Amino acid sequence: MDEWLKQLQADIHEAAKDSSDWFAEVSQQSNKAIESLAEASLNAIESFEKDLSDSITPALENFDAQVDEAIDASFLFIDQTLTPWIEETTAPLTNTVNPWLQNHPACIGCKFYHGTAYGEEMLVCGMHPYGPDDDRNCQDWESVWPSQTPSQ
Repeated sequence: MDEWLKQLQADIHEAAKDSSDWFAEVSQQSNKAIESLAEASLNAIESFEKDLSDSITPALENFDAQVDEAIDASFLFIDQTLTPWIEETTAPLTNTVNPWLQNHPACIGCKFYHGTAYGEEMLVCGMHPYGPDDDRNCQDWESVWPSQTPSQ
């Protein structure tokens, strides 16, 4: 009776060894398949990334060029339209404040006041390049504000 028990143990041991070998071989083949799949996936991803980059780059460059053109157009609009409007709108303020700051009290509020320095000389206005003779009154004074008369 011992013989058949030993034979059974040997057969179970042999079956366990065969199944262990089979699992090891399946594991190796699975590892090779997974490595192959990972490499193929990586190659596919790199190819997709390159294709995507090749197709998106021109669109982004085109978009960048359009944004640059829009910004240039905006600056041109500001320079040609908005800046003169701002200068015209603020003229009453600048023609009222600047003469006072530059010691030409007779020119305060005059629409002819220029007050820009050219080199070391300042042009006060076209009628009186160096300022009016009288510091208090100017015979050519006209208001920058609508319907104002000279103060005398």
